Amino acid sequence: MAISRGLGRAALVAVALAGASGALAVESGDRIGNVVAARIDLQRQIGEWLTKSLSGAAEPYRIEVVVQLEMRGFVREVRAKQENVTPSVKIGGKNRVKLPGLGMVDGGGGQGNLMPEINIEGGTRVSETVSRQLETEVARLKVILFVDPSMPKDRRELLVQLGSDLAGIDRARGDEVVVREWPESASPARGATVVQATIQSKVPWEVIAICVSGILAALIVSAGLRGARGASLAGFGGGRGAGAAGGAVAGAAGVGVSVAVQAEERRKRLEEMGAFKALAGATPKELVQVVAEVDPHTACAIADLVGFDAEAAKLVETVLAPQRRIEIGIGLATSRVLTRDQLAHMENAAAQVLQRVRNRVALGGPGRLAEFLALAPDAVRREVLDGVAARDPNVAQEARQSMFLFEDLPRLSDASLRQVVTGIDPGVVALALAGAPEIRDLVHNAVSKRLRGIFEVEAEVVKGKPAPEIETARRVIEDAMRQLGQRGELRARAA
Repeated sequence: MAISRGLGRAALVAVALAGASGALAVESGDRIGNVVAARIDLQRQIGEWLTKSLSGAAEPYRIEVVVQLEMRGFVREVRAKQENVTPSVKIGGKNRVKLPGLGMVDGGGGQGNLMPEINIEGGTRVSETVSRQLETEVARLKVILFVDPSMPKDRRELLVQLGSDLAGIDRARGDEVVVREWPESASPARGATVVQATIQSKVPWEVIAICVSGILAALIVSAGLRGARGASLAGFGGGRGAGAAGGAVAGAAGVGVSVAVQAEERRKRLEEMGAFKALAGATPKELVQVVAEVDPHTACAIADLVGFDAEAAKLVETVLAPQRRIEIGIGLATSRVLTRDQLAHMENAAAQVLQRVRNRVALGGPGRLAEFLALAPDAVRREVLDGVAARDPNVAQEARQSMFLFEDLPRLSDASLRQVVTGIDPGVVALALAGAPEIRDLVHNAVSKRLRGIFEVEAEVVKGKPAPEIETARRVIEDAMRQLGQRGELRARAA
């Protein structure tokens, strides 16, 4: 019996332990299941949202976003205490009785109907409730961008940057954005993609750049070219008869009307769509700079909807890179349809780039260096030019070529020498020529005999002047050279 009772107690303990472990397992399983469900739902929501947000920037290429989350779940216990105060209870009390000859008195003095006074003080009751709730947090975030294999590198970098900003990627936590390509069988056949891949595989991009640049230039500045052609034909036909001249003028007028009609149609369409309003007040230089910095599809939309005038068209070749000109050419040649949401994304991107362009302040350059050195003393000028040449010889050479210095007088023709010195006081010229016999002889040979005589007389007067005064006089000649050079009136001496 003792043995059986011992086995019974052991069995009861085993059953109790099994029941406790089963309860813990069930609770742990529920928690893991809830965390997994929350992770799957959150991954789906973030992936769909990022796919929709990045589709506009990825057009016309395909993009699908997959999000992988590592989440932690833990149970938090919330304890709440509540105090309840029990009121006091009073039972019985003193009774009042009438005694003969004494009236009413308290207590009754041994009367049997008196009840004792009982006071029960109320206490404080504290109750505590414990509740458990599951909380989750993201431990690591990984965003995978599935893109077309033909998507260019700069577009992929743009999508990675946008995806990182939208998803709030924290590199310190281990978050990352990865770009992967769709399998060729899963990639849709896109017209622009196929054209671009085929062209790049068969023709060098330099050749394409030249061709597309020529096409763009012909389309953009067609008004100016056709107008000039009409005018030249009119002049050439004048010798053949009034009929030919009239036909050329009529053709030029027809071309001008056609261009004006196209410009008016584009303006009306832009007003109806209300697109790219931020670019309405942009200068041609700002407009071309925006096209150079936005993504290729936004650049194509700007070229299509806003267009370039003649001044902006001249900047296309110098500001836009060959690859961007190719992208614009392919984009204009490819028919496609954009949604309003995609166009809104492009408008926001263009407005942000325009703001960055307008916030820039241009400083420095060879021209600024030349202006600074033009007013500096000779010693400082040589010191600065030598220092700049040691770091960047090309900048120093360009700055030197844009400067007009006293020692550059021998490079000017006799007519330019006369033009420089005749507008300056002869005494200043004579003082500047002191100590420079070769330059003095060139100047004397270039001017008239009367003026040369005046210079010789003034040279005797200024003889023995200190070097600072001579340097100041030479600065006056350099200023005169600079003014004539800016007006394009200086000519070099024939070799």
